[in-house]
Amino acid sequence: MSGWLWLVAGLYLLFEIWRGWRRGVVRHGVSVVALLTAGGIGWIFAWMTGFVSDRIVPLPYPAGRLLFGLVAAIAFYAAAVAVSSLLFCKTSQKPPGPVRLFYGMGGAFFGLIFGLMMLWGGVTIFRMLGAVAEARQAAPGDAELVAVKESLEEGTTGDIVDRVDIVPSDVYGLITKLLRVTQSPEATARFFAYPQTQQLLSQSKIVELFTDPAVVGAASEGNYLSLLTSPKLAEVASDPSVQEMFKTFELEKALDYALQESAPSPVPMP
Repeated sequence: MSGWLWLVAGLYLLFEIWRGWRRGVVRHGVSVVALLTAGGIGWIFAWMTGFVSDRIVPLPYPAGRLLFGLVAAIAFYAAAVAVSSLLFCKTSQKPPGPVRLFYGMGGAFFGLIFGLMMLWGGVTIFRMLGAVAEARQAAPGDAELVAVKESLEEGTTGDIVDRVDIVPSDVYGLITKLLRVTQSPEATARFFAYPQTQQLLSQSKIVELFTDPAVVGAASEGNYLSLLTSPKLAEVASDPSVQEMFKTFELEKALDYALQESAPSPVPMP
């Protein structure tokens, strides 16, 4: 299947090069700069409007901020492209000669850059969705997503993807394992029975958090927004000793222990 992925990627890049030639160097150059800038604009907007989004978006933190930031990024990009289309000429609007050639070739170059950026982001998105699908494998489209992820990670394609993907490969495996554990009561029980997990949960700061009335009430009501914005949770999360314990916590080993199908043998305390 990896051959088909290379074919689709190549055809998409050719399309973007052709589209860049038609739009011209200035128009498509603005598109590339706007795409690079949109992420920063979205992050700043999400940070500045957090006090509003946390209250009006009925989703767990930080989903509201991410939603606000995404809308701001899309709006900025769309506005930049629209303004550039109004202010600057297409290649075909230039008189024949060196200027038109420059406009076309410059636009084609930016088309290539734009296409590579989109493919780069697409690889991360498909690998992330594939990791989630590997854990679920219930919905009709999960098998296709898993197949795409596996194709992206095998052979020469996998070597290239590992070099260019901004997310380390280990993260996708952790996501799959974590979702599998949370979907199985037995695996969840084994995860909490893992000695290092028990050691972490026995710390006084963690015990205080789990016995705090406000935290217990929010958890029992399923009020994740209140839970995640709890001052007690923020206090515990900012504690240096707790942070150090989470840094040394071997999450993958705990997940592997939880996912053993047969009853795992006792694990010696670290």
